Amino acid sequence: MKQTKKAAILAAGMAALALGPTSARAQSDAVTIYGFLKVDVESVWAGGAKGGQGRMGRVSNNLSVLGFKGVEDLGGGLQAFFQIESNVGVDTGAGSFADRNDNVGLRGSLGEIFAGQYETPYRFVSVYAIDPFTAGIFASNSIMGNGFTTAANAQSPASFDRRQKNLVQYSTPNFGGLVGKIAYAAREERTATSDPSLVSALLTYESGPLYLAYGHEQHKDYFSGGSVDTGNKIGGAYSFGNTRVRFVWERLRYEPAPGTSLRRDAWQVALTHNVGNGQLRASYVRAERSKGNAAAGIGGIGKPGTASGAQQVSLGYGYSLSKRTELWGALTKIFNEQNASYNLSANPIPGLSAGQSPAGVGLGITHKF
Repeated sequence: MKQTKKAAILAAGMAALALGPTSARAQSDAVTIYGFLKVDVESVWAGGAKGGQGRMGRVSNNLSVLGFKGVEDLGGGLQAFFQIESNVGVDTGAGSFADRNDNVGLRGSLGEIFAGQYETPYRFVSVYAIDPFTAGIFASNSIMGNGFTTAANAQSPASFDRRQKNLVQYSTPNFGGLVGKIAYAAREERTATSDPSLVSALLTYESGPLYLAYGHEQHKDYFSGGSVDTGNKIGGAYSFGNTRVRFVWERLRYEPAPGTSLRRDAWQVALTHNVGNGQLRASYVRAERSKGNAAAGIGGIGKPGTASGAQQVSLGYGYSLSKRTELWGALTKIFNEQNASYNLSANPIPGLSAGQSPAGVGLGITHKF
């Protein structure tokens, strides 16, 4: 397959990182097994203009993970590293090997570069640093990012909350708390009429209690030849004693067909407050009504010019039995307007129709290792 210009540049960067003193290379290897198991007992339901759906009790796995990561010291400050992650269906025993974040790369004084399947830098703006309800139905990516997916270029084209296949990513060194990341997905899906590609970038600054981030992602030819879809996201968090306040704003813009567009803004404000071994958690997410001239909605976003907005409220509490084990409870409700169909994150309610409002409450346990 012919190598693209961008891929060649990234490959050259990988080679550059490999340069350095090699006479004192050590053979010290370290492999770590890590992950978390997160399960809760839930009651979920959906109400709305179409009559809604009755309550359903279930045991839900919340994206539990089994991972392996390792590093080899090559000498002169250069390291080789790898990561292999798999989903673990604690509730049913389901799961596939290496279906999450997988990579292999080099790390040195010039930064870090790897190739593999990985979450895009854009996703990291809010999912881990801002949202106190990651990995479950209470999380903000019920709305933010317009649906999570693990996919190649042009697959699940609505999603800006992606784990991307065939990715090459470079991260800068840490410059006094400032770190940049840029990733490119190889254009392996090229056809006679389209040449899909993804570029994703992230800039973060962390200093003491302060976190700031800006992310940008661009999808080309995801809906049709010549289309360009973009996501822009700004996030921030700050701690005041035991309280941490978090905020993120996002704008998604699509070109679903030649000469058409759809734009949607969304934002989240959240906070956590530590009380002894416990933590109170609260989140409010709002999706504004979409704008543009598109003939239909995209993903959970309804058609422009219609009642396509939504709101999500999540409340929870977690109590740490140790540094690794937490008991927790939470509740959430999404208020979809008539033409919106945002669903619960991670474990959606099957058969949800536009205008229905999904909700859930759960009691669970998380164990990290």
